[in-house]
Amino acid sequence: MTGNLNRRLGLLHLLAISVGAIIGSAWLFTPLFAAQAAGPGAIISWCISGAAALMLALVYAELGAAFPVAGGLARFSYFSHGNLAGFVAGIACWLGYVAIAPIEVQAMVRYLSDHFPWLMTDGSSLSFQGILVAGLLLLGMSSINLLGVQWFGESNKYLTIWKIIIPTLIPIMLLMRAGHPGNFTDFGGFLPSGWNGVFAAVSTGGTMFAMLGFRAAIEMAGEAKNPQRDIPLALIGSVLITLSIYILIQIGFLSALPPDSLSHGWAKLSSTVAAGPFVELAAAAGLVWLVKLIFIDSIVSPAGCGLVFAGASARLSYALARNGQFPSAFGKLNANGVPAFAILINFLVGLIFFAPSQTWQTIVSFISSIQILSLAFGPPALLALRRTAPQADRPFRLPLAAILAPLAFITANVIIYWCGWETNRVTLGLLAGSAAVFVIVKKISTPHEPLDLSGLIWLIPYVIGLAVISALGNFSGGTAMIPAAWDIPLIALFSLAILALSLWSPQSRLPDRFLHHRSH
Repeated sequence: MTGNLNRRLGLLHLLAISVGAIIGSAWLFTPLFAAQAAGPGAIISWCISGAAALMLALVYAELGAAFPVAGGLARFSYFSHGNLAGFVAGIACWLGYVAIAPIEVQAMVRYLSDHFPWLMTDGSSLSFQGILVAGLLLLGMSSINLLGVQWFGESNKYLTIWKIIIPTLIPIMLLMRAGHPGNFTDFGGFLPSGWNGVFAAVSTGGTMFAMLGFRAAIEMAGEAKNPQRDIPLALIGSVLITLSIYILIQIGFLSALPPDSLSHGWAKLSSTVAAGPFVELAAAAGLVWLVKLIFIDSIVSPAGCGLVFAGASARLSYALARNGQFPSAFGKLNANGVPAFAILINFLVGLIFFAPSQTWQTIVSFISSIQILSLAFGPPALLALRRTAPQADRPFRLPLAAILAPLAFITANVIIYWCGWETNRVTLGLLAGSAAVFVIVKKISTPHEPLDLSGLIWLIPYVIGLAVISALGNFSGGTAMIPAAWDIPLIALFSLAILALSLWSPQSRLPDRFLHHRSH
């Protein structure tokens, strides 16, 4: 079955989708990994991540309201810069999306291993039995998405209410029962690892990964009742709500840590704390009822987030098929109006992330790098579409776009740089290889279809430049040949140059229906 998606999602559905996508396994583990990287400075890491997410959300608020299509992150660059740029942005987003449901399942299994130790081998990798359980959980998330968007939207709305209440209650209880104010000043001070630790917590520590779920509402825009009004509200509202919750969670975690767990420094938090962070802290505080609540939420929060992204990744695959960049089978809808084939393939690809060598933190690093890279295509798309389609209706217009869009692009590239060369070489290599395969396959299968290769004018320098700066930089595998005080100014200049190149060669593929004002 082919056709149009059902527009049945209201503002509360969309807000719940984005909030539910942001609050997943990250609240269970990121406070620990961020504290190991930055100590109390992790609070600053959350502020940086929240500010970056808000800037990018504002960019996508204009794009999502003006061009409300399913899988928008795969289509905005296609609309603004043509076939090749659209594919590169879409495949980057898809690679990140298909990893999210599996990472949420990993978090569920890791917490379950406290009761069923046979699920894990060494505390971080899944055992064979753990892989089987994880596969069944992922299958369940995929199956629910086959039932239709209205059922999905309603069930996710109630899950999200739970996911807001419980992660807010837990740090409040820990602060009331087990607060240690000295943790914020002792053991190396507020910034025990300096600013590099703060930046590392943003990328490999997971605070940026935690905030990336705001984009889920964009993917569901093709099923929104009133996307022009509701998409901007859902994007901006979800970032502000969840950032407040995450900062509270981080403060509660830092304060509740027993001082003896920090005797060897923040980077070496004791293994008992690392095993199941909030469970151990609640147990140490004598809050038995809270321990039980955390165990319940260690299933509910990741399950809700995985459920959202199992659906969002299918819409992205659907969008790539509509662009002609994925096989047409990905664009077919079942009787419930959902892309069933896409859900099946994404499930099979997701199983790869259960390999024994993959841990929660290693997958987070990859997702952070590749998802920020896909989001970085938003500012060039916004500025290009303002030039090539000024007459398109824009219910929400980004104020000071000439300043904020370049600033958002610079911010995205800085965060990619913070992910480090060890991660970025995989991300950029996958992206370059996928683009090369796409061009070759298209040239063979549909030789007369325009590939819009003018996009190479800025895509090649962009990917190569990110790789060089990352390889010569100061994070995770870089050679540190770029002086620490020069790296961010260098990325800013590089970003502005790439943005200028992208505006010099736009290749609009915007459908005619968006080229006329809509009535409200």
